[in-house]
Amino acid sequence: MISKNVRGFKLILALMFALIFVLAGCGGQSTTQETTTDNTPQDTSENKPAEEEKKEKIVLKFGELNPDTHIVTMSIREFGRILDEKTDGRITVEVFPSGQLGDQQTMIQSLQMGALDLYRTNPSYLADLGMAKMNVLHLPFLFRDTDHAWNVIDSDIGQEFLDVINDSDRKMIGLGYLAESPRNFFFRDKVVTKVEDMKGLKIRVPPSQMYLDIVEAFGASPTPIAYSELYSALQTGVVDGAENPIVGYYTNNFQEVAPNYTLNGHEFAPSVVIVSELTWNTLDAVDQQLLKDAMKETEKYMRQLAKEKDEEALVALKAAGVTISELEDHEKWVEMVKPLYEKYGADYLDLIDKIQQTQ
Repeated sequence: MISKNVRGFKLILALMFALIFVLAGCGGQSTTQETTTDNTPQDTSENKPAEEEKKEKIVLKFGELNPDTHIVTMSIREFGRILDEKTDGRITVEVFPSGQLGDQQTMIQSLQMGALDLYRTNPSYLADLGMAKMNVLHLPFLFRDTDHAWNVIDSDIGQEFLDVINDSDRKMIGLGYLAESPRNFFFRDKVVTKVEDMKGLKIRVPPSQMYLDIVEAFGASPTPIAYSELYSALQTGVVDGAENPIVGYYTNNFQEVAPNYTLNGHEFAPSVVIVSELTWNTLDAVDQQLLKDAMKETEKYMRQLAKEKDEEALVALKAAGVTISELEDHEKWVEMVKPLYEKYGADYLDLIDKIQQTQ
């Protein structure tokens, strides 16, 4: 009896070990499958954030001449906000306002070398760098009003001018536009309502040939001075006046030293936002498109902001006692600059006509 029980016990024990071995084998097989599954993505949508995390964070430096209170700088910061939002903080924009990184020429050179990523400049300055077609955007009295200018920018004409920059050999890419209201003249001691009033006045201009020619056409003496030095130049009488859109005049406090503002609207030259070609080439196609999309949204933002700030500035300037004048002889001003159309626009008559026909 004992022998049978022992044999039975051994049989049961053997069966138990066999069962344990089988279960252990199944468990090992299950572990292998889980490992394989972990290494093979089953849902690409779940892995997309992980792919995004692999991209390095990008900080873009954007230089600007105007202070933080100016609509251009405000729009640049909005551009940065939009990019930050679109990329969940992966692409950010660091803004350097008030000419912190130097004057226009210095920042352009920094951008060409890749030390600065973005900058806003005037079309006429780009023309001086060899992109002659850009002068068309700077022709005085080219646009009927602000809405006309924006409609041109939004059309294929706007892209045509950006392509001029892209196709140049100046190591920069045209990204979009930041357009203020028309530029007007302002003066230290004189109220100007007729073109004859300009005769002999020293007027500050940016370092651009087009600006020099416009002021000379009106009978004044153009004086190139860095924007950062304009306030003191007006204060000390180095110049008798200058020109700026009304918001630029107000936010830079030029009314404190030149309290006479004339609404002559001699030009509406949309500023161009440029990107260093060296920076641009480090971005992949997705990020390049993100910058373009953010710029388009920024253009819409600035269009509305400019209208609001123009109205606010006009009210504030009148309340501060600034003399706001309008022209008595608008047609004479237009007539005086016609030679500039021959000088700068002779090769682009069809384009000029297309701009003027845009509704």
